[in-house]
Amino acid sequence: MKNIEINYQSENSYRGKAVLWLLEKGVPIHAKLNAHRVAWNLSSDDFLKFNAGSLGNALGQFYKSQHFEPIPKAERHDVFHVLFGYSTNVIDEAAMQFFLWGNGKPSFFTVGTCIITTILFPNRFQEFKAAYQKGKQSTSIREWNFKALLNEDLQILKNRVFTKNQ
Repeated sequence: MKNIEINYQSENSYRGKAVLWLLEKGVPIHAKLNAHRVAWNLSSDDFLKFNAGSLGNALGQFYKSQHFEPIPKAERHDVFHVLFGYSTNVIDEAAMQFFLWGNGKPSFFTVGTCIITTILFPNRFQEFKAAYQKGKQSTSIREWNFKALLNEDLQILKNRVFTKNQ
């Protein structure tokens, strides 16, 4: 298996570094568990070719702003950053996983991240709980085909997520 490079924002605290280390160890396991996924075979430049205002173009802008390329078969994770507005710092990554868990995506990786970050960052529990509740109150995205939505208007998609039952 090809080595997967993940580029999270740098972290200075020991707790943050511990989370990044665990994520680096967990990403290859997650990739094996999701080997059935099909890579989108798009570069950050390819995403920028989508119409301005679309999910695809916003994803390209996200990749460029973060200075990285999509990880094959994990592109939808980056869609979550764009769609939900979470950055790539450790606390936002954790909050995004809480959002996803609340939204109905209780994967091993999601729940594991939530448990570990709750233990390492008990002072952020209220923030994580709020993200979980926000996910519960949002329209479930569990079955969405994000590649098929790349041409869709990002704001309309955000409105669909954050306005339940539409």
